[in-house]
Amino acid sequence: MVYCRNCGGNLPSENSSFCPVCGKPQNNASAVTMASQTKNPGTAIIIALIAGILGFNGIGHMYIGKIGKGIILLIVGWIILALTILFIPVGIIYIIFWLWQAYDVNSKAKYYNNFILNNGKTPW
Repeated sequence: MVYCRNCGGNLPSENSSFCPVCGKPQNNASAVTMASQTKNPGTAIIIALIAGILGFNGIGHMYIGKIGKGIILLIVGWIILALTILFIPVGIIYIIFWLWQAYDVNSKAKYYNNFILNNGKTPW
């Protein structure tokens, strides 16, 4: 019987990379394995800003794996854009929304990376 070095939970085999109970890396899990699963916050921001200018807010969230939130942001962005066409001052709200979603994807990408490095699995 093989046990986790962190929580003492049962591991399926000696070759387990991560503990199924706590998610911590085990003997043969390397930092490279975990680092390859991380998302670049800078890339997430660039995707969010460029896609947002083109009317596709939420694409940065989809990049980091928050598909549902990305779709909601996409739809809300389209609604705000439609209102901007009808009433130009709403454009200020779109600019605020566009900048906020870029800020939010940055913080979510950092959270995602910290979670992977601390737990060995993705948060969502």
